[in-house]
Amino acid sequence: RLSPVYELQLFTQNASSKVIDPAAICVESAWDIDPKIGTMPTQFQSFLANGNLVPVAFKQSVLQADNATGHMAAQRRNIQNQAPGLLSLLPFGGIQVPVEAVFLVLEVRRNNLLNDTARILQSASKEDLQRPLKVRFSDEEGVDEGGVAKEYFRLLSQQLFSPDYGMFLADPDSRYLWFNPGSFNDQDDFRLVGSVIGLAVYNNLPGLDVNFPPVLFKKLKGVQATMDDFGVAFPSQAMSLQAVLRWEPPAGLSAQEADQAFKDTFCLDFSVSFESLGETRTVHLLEGEDGPPPVGLARRREFAEAFKEWYLTTGIEQFFSAFSDGFHRVCSSAVYRSLSASDLEAIVCGEKDLDFDKLRKGSSIIDGAVAFRPGYLDEFWEIITAFDIVQKRQFLKFVTGSDLAPVGGLERLALKIQRSGSEPIDRLPTSQTCFNLLLLPEYADGAKLRRLLTTAIENAEGFGLQ
Repeated sequence: RLSPVYELQLFTQNASSKVIDPAAICVESAWDIDPKIGTMPTQFQSFLANGNLVPVAFKQSVLQADNATGHMAAQRRNIQNQAPGLLSLLPFGGIQVPVEAVFLVLEVRRNNLLNDTARILQSASKEDLQRPLKVRFSDEEGVDEGGVAKEYFRLLSQQLFSPDYGMFLADPDSRYLWFNPGSFNDQDDFRLVGSVIGLAVYNNLPGLDVNFPPVLFKKLKGVQATMDDFGVAFPSQAMSLQAVLRWEPPAGLSAQEADQAFKDTFCLDFSVSFESLGETRTVHLLEGEDGPPPVGLARRREFAEAFKEWYLTTGIEQFFSAFSDGFHRVCSSAVYRSLSASDLEAIVCGEKDLDFDKLRKGSSIIDGAVAFRPGYLDEFWEIITAFDIVQKRQFLKFVTGSDLAPVGGLERLALKIQRSGSEPIDRLPTSQTCFNLLLLPEYADGAKLRRLLTTAIENAEGFGLQ
């Protein structure tokens, strides 16, 4: 760990004197070639480690450059290892390389998404997972230039994180997802979830609608969970523990009487109960002569710590370990290791704020043969800015394939708008999600624009479904 003074010197020398290109940080010759070390040049390691100096959006740009480098290296190795069996000569001396040699191809059916994904990923090697991803929906026309993969991750996350699947539960107060301690899914299922999230991050596709608490990303980074982390993920349980810890006995009681008053008030023992398949299951945090010992006044802090540890660590250890293994099969470079837990959370979960003023600021108009009439786009922006949160998410999903804001905010989506016909017209707006492009007809008035745009965003799914 560098001293703060030296870090400031490095920042002054390397950051304030010139613009740092994210790709320059990932130049292969600048890295230690020993994969067991895999460290960045000192000035960049210090630079990226400072959240106060480097916005997470820049770190994501570095990550994207690093991912692109990893993609090319994996493609090159795969072609070299499997040639000449994969290659075929074309007329005039050309060479044909099948798409499977350079991409990780996921061909899946919408009605069998989980099984198809599990079958492919569980048989894939780590080298396979580090090739660029291409997704095909069986019997659909979509060609994956990014939009199909976004749609795939969105649909897959809806199934993986559904309560019906039984792997994760949403806390009723915080709404954060957490591992279900009573899950009957095996470790391969949780490893699959970790790999899926890793693939979305590694391929720069923010299509996963996941609401994990910050403590998950701390655990992925090997940071010890605290009682504050527990309170963020499980507010009601944390408040109950705080009531236990803050309880004061009535004045005038002896130590023995105070201990008995505490036991009579809370009736606790060293155990924790949870629901599983409609039944209540109980786990002992400590074993006494006749089961879990009672919690007395002197041991209440020990109980609170054991309770927190069970929820965040011991009760879900086998599930989290498999999840972490799956994630790190894909995301394991030195750039990932330089990210903080909060950086990783922002990159995986995206921005929470859907500020459509920022979306407008980053948008551009694709000039066609005929321009929009004056004031028409102002009407368009007034309509979508007034959308409620559900409609805003529907609009983002319609145009980009994902209802999440990228790190750095909606401005970074670089929405493109192109005129697509004029009156008389009843055609709905369409989009090309691979390019974040909205094809917007010019309707006669704002009321018709609002009606047909709302119809389009509320009924959009699929790529050329037959």
